[in-house]
Amino acid sequence: MDLRRLVAIGFLAALGWPSPAARGGELHGTVVLEGPVPAPEALTLDHPKERHALKECGGDIRYSQRLVVDPSGGVSSAVVWLDAPSLAPEARQETAVLDQQHCAFAPHVMVVPLGGTLAIRNSDPVLHNVRIFREGTMLLHEWQQPSAADLTWTFTEPGRFVVRCGVHPWMYAWIVVAGHRYFGVTDAEGRVIISEVPEGHYTMHVWHESLGQTEERVTIGARPAAVTVRMARHTTDGRSP
Repeated sequence: MDLRRLVAIGFLAALGWPSPAARGGELHGTVVLEGPVPAPEALTLDHPKERHALKECGGDIRYSQRLVVDPSGGVSSAVVWLDAPSLAPEARQETAVLDQQHCAFAPHVMVVPLGGTLAIRNSDPVLHNVRIFREGTMLLHEWQQPSAADLTWTFTEPGRFVVRCGVHPWMYAWIVVAGHRYFGVTDAEGRVIISEVPEGHYTMHVWHESLGQTEERVTIGARPAAVTVRMARHTTDGRSP
């Protein structure tokens, strides 16, 4: 290492900032769907209760959020995380907000750290019925009036959870609880960046609600590691979460 780099690192340390090495590297991931890009899927809501709930929410056509793909094939709402023996689980007391807007949960998929709290907000002018499930077991069941205080739930174990509305059957969201900070959710173009990762070898995991789960080995170094993961549709696609 040359003298100028040593002086720069020493200057950063004196200011209390992490050195470039301490900040770690980055993973630039892209999740792509194999095959043709599907058209948005309009939901069929034929039951009288469903039609009433739809009218209450403005009567707009509702589209499935199970598989949203941009024209280039990028898959939205895929959860990406890194795993290695050196990444010990850690609980963090953070709060994430899941909002109800225009009778839909926003965002549709989110990651909450282990020990974190989910605040569920009702920004709609209508009544919602909030329920949290894990593997078919209901953990929370609360009515939430418009402009009411946020409902909160703290996650004490990792895993995948589903939040549903009992009034509006198309409304649901996935909450993935992670044991460490090296995770992300793909954007509308299927891209995600995970920053400040210690240099080393990792298993990169990708999970999507209708495409399943896959993994591959990645190496994080001084330069960003660019990885493209291709996922295919399965015959089981379409089942309820």
